[in-house]
This record gives sequence, structure tokens and C-alpha cells, in this order.
Amino acid sequence: MKNKIVPFFLYAFCIVFLNFTFSDEFEEYGMNQKDIQNRLWNVLQASSVNVPYLGSSVKSACKSLAPEAQATAIKKAGAFVKSYFNTEDFQKRYIETISKKYPKLETTISEQRKQEIRANRLKGVQGLQAKDMEPVVDIQIQSAETFVGMESMLSSIPAEQRADFKKQIEDGKRNAAFFKKIKPLLKTNMEEFKKQYAEYLAADEIRQSEQTLARNAKSNADEYERLKDPKKVLAARLTDFLNQSKGVDFAAQTKELNGRKKFANAAYEGKSDVWKFCYRMGATPTNTARAFAQQWLAELK
Repeated sequence: MKNKIVPFFLYAFCIVFLNFTFSDEFEEYGMNQKDIQNRLWNVLQASSVNVPYLGSSVKSACKSLAPEAQATAIKKAGAFVKSYFNTEDFQKRYIETISKKYPKLETTISEQRKQEIRANRLKGVQGLQAKDMEPVVDIQIQSAETFVGMESMLSSIPAEQRADFKKQIEDGKRNAAFFKKIKPLLKTNMEEFKKQYAEYLAADEIRQSEQTLARNAKSNADEYERLKDPKKVLAARLTDFLNQSKGVDFAAQTKELNGRKKFANAAYEGKSDVWKFCYRMGATPTNTARAFAQQWLAELK
């Protein structure tokens, strides 16, 4: 396992450059500048450093790299990626990509859509009968007592949950009051009951739809804020790599189990893919990669 000559591109992609790759002078290894650009901002949008899949043709092409050239190649490729990261072209394209992926979203429904919802709800209640609706209305009215009783529980609810709990109580009491108000219409004016009930259902649908829109808009805005500064994102990826590649036991022994190599120390099987990959790379390329990452991270602070 450890004695394998690891394809240079594989560790350069996954570990040293946080999944970046090489310049056009390395096209003989099956990669080009477009690949570099795409991997650079793709990895900055990922949630963490990981070991990507590379085709067999790339792996085969890279196995020919002599072991003694590994550290030099890591530094060389790292310098290229660092240079590209600092270009105006990359910075501009990265921001454009993030802005397009996480645009500012609407939080309200159009008036036309609201009218459609109201019309659909009104159409949907036309077949209602007073005798069928009376028990439904009574249940809604009786629920008011339940919500009043829940108010006494507010003080025992965790502070971070209290606002949502209080809102549920207020909504429940308001709904109960609404049904109590329109109940007489079941006997005096069923058409007016249908009209008000349909408006109630439409208002609830509109409110829930806009709450969903607001949540989606906030999620988009949060993601944009998290990713909009490529330097901060890069610093997070470098830190992630340094944490995952820390303390690799390059002297760890392996054993064959069911045709596959496993660590003799079972605890190592629970290590991250990055940790295991560094083990396969060996001490020299891993330490070179870590030194490069530490230096770049220091410059970003």
C-alpha cells in the first residue's frame, strides 16, 4: 500500500492544491488550463477538502513521474495555482459564478398569483355542505382551549424555541376566533360562509408560500455570504487540509483482509480519505504539501 508510486496528479489535485491541477505545460498528463480553472472555483464551492475521482488515463500518465521529482513538482504546481488564484480573471469569474448560483430571491408572491390562489380556493369550497362543516368548525373552536393552556408552558420552553412556540399559540387562538365568528353563517348564509372560509384558506396558503420563499431567500443569501470572498473560502480549505493531514503515521503497518489491504491498527480505518491518501503518498510529498499550505494560509491572514 505505502510502497506504491502514487500518481503525481492525484495527490496534487487532492491534497497539495486542494483539488487544483496544472498548467498547459502538463498537458502530456491529460489535463489543460480549462481543467485548472474549473477545479479551482469548484473546490472553493465545496464544503470541504476531498479526494476526487480521476480517470485511469490520467493516473497511468502520472505514474511515470519519478519519486524524487515529487516535492519539486508540488512546489511548481502550487506556485502556478497560487498565481492563477490571484489573477483578476479568476477573482472576477469566481464572483460571477457565486452570484449566479446564489442570486437574491423574491420573498413575496405576485398579485396575479394571489388572485389565482383565491380563485382556486373559492372554487374548491363550492360543494361544501353545512352539516359536514359544522363538526370541523366546532373542533377548530374547541382548539382555543388547548392553545390557552399551552400559554402556561411558555416559561418552561428553551429560550431559543420560545418565539416559535408563542407564534403557534397565537396562530391557533386566531384561527379558533375566526371559526367562532363564522359559525353562525352555517345556518344563516352558507354562501357567505364559503366566501370567508375560502379567503381564510387562501390567506393561509399565501402565508405559507411566502414563508417558504423567505426561507429559500435566506438560505441563498447565507450561502452567498459564506462563499463570496474566495480568500476566506481558500483559507478554510487550507485549514481543512492541514487538519485532515495532521499526524499521519507513515510507519503504519497494513494487512490483507478479504483481498483488500487494511491498516493493522483498526483505528486508522476511521481516518479521513485525505489522511489515508497522505499515508499512501508518503512523508516527503505530504510534508511538502503541508508546508505549502501553511505558508499560503499565513499570507491570506
